[in-house]
Amino acid sequence: MQRMSATARTVYPRGEAPRWVSLWQRLDPRQDSPEGDALLVRTALLCSVPIMLAHGVAALMYGHSAMLTPGGFIDMPGACAWLTATGSFALALAAVDWLMAEDRAARQSQPRSITTTHTIWRAPGQPLRQVELKTTLPPVPPSTTGSYRLRAGCLIVAGIACASALVGRALLALGLDAFARPVIAFASRAEWPLWPLQMTWPWLLQFARDDFVLGLIVIGVALFFLSQVLSWRKVRGAWLPLALIAPVLVALSHLGSAAYDFAAARGLGGLRDADLLIALASDPGRHNFYTFLSLWVAIGCVAVVLPLCYLACRGTTLSDD
Repeated sequence: MQRMSATARTVYPRGEAPRWVSLWQRLDPRQDSPEGDALLVRTALLCSVPIMLAHGVAALMYGHSAMLTPGGFIDMPGACAWLTATGSFALALAAVDWLMAEDRAARQSQPRSITTTHTIWRAPGQPLRQVELKTTLPPVPPSTTGSYRLRAGCLIVAGIACASALVGRALLALGLDAFARPVIAFASRAEWPLWPLQMTWPWLLQFARDDFVLGLIVIGVALFFLSQVLSWRKVRGAWLPLALIAPVLVALSHLGSAAYDFAAARGLGGLRDADLLIALASDPGRHNFYTFLSLWVAIGCVAVVLPLCYLACRGTTLSDD
């Protein structure tokens, strides 16, 4: 059986196509490929691991955190930040364990074969010839008991930590500040978690201009209505451009916000925002964490949301066929 590249129209024997052709064949939105779906999910999960670890480290460094809920990000100060960091570390460990378990399963799921030699006798004591027979054995399923236990334990710890943080934040909203103390921050003024804003803020400030942000909104709205019209006209892959471009637009907006918060609070480049100057001086941990959050939301939009949006719209494209 042979496969053909959609762009070069070159016929390759199975298993001999270049790596980029094989990758495109798995990710091609016009083809149904379980391998491509699994690759997109693994990519998103792999990219989410450093994001969760960085979130936990920033919460410990700054003594502040934020939890994403259906209503948006909720501020988590004090002990709530440490609970949120615990949940982030537990989720990252569960994701790493799942990825390693998938790798082990892929290596051990290969079929095994054994070769046996049989002797054909002409008469007792007179061998005629020997025949080798190759027998394919079914793959041995890997043992996943220990992996499931570790993953379940991590998810339980993450659930308890996040639920406790939400309860503590609710108590703070009611005026009980028990969870606000102690505000333990290893280095509330540290700037190394904000890397590379120290070097890139002059270029990223262009994304914070009002006209640029307005242009991003106009492009997003135009893409939405265009995709809606194409969907009404039953065009295959109508929502795919929006799924690929919208996360990039959101990422650019958050990069501009992070650069502005970083520079204006420090008086860099002639920028001086009185509110940001006061925020950095009065509560540096909170200000630095939300600058960190804007930066890593942009990274997450490109590294995690983009593959998942492509996967969702790829499935819609295939169902439209």
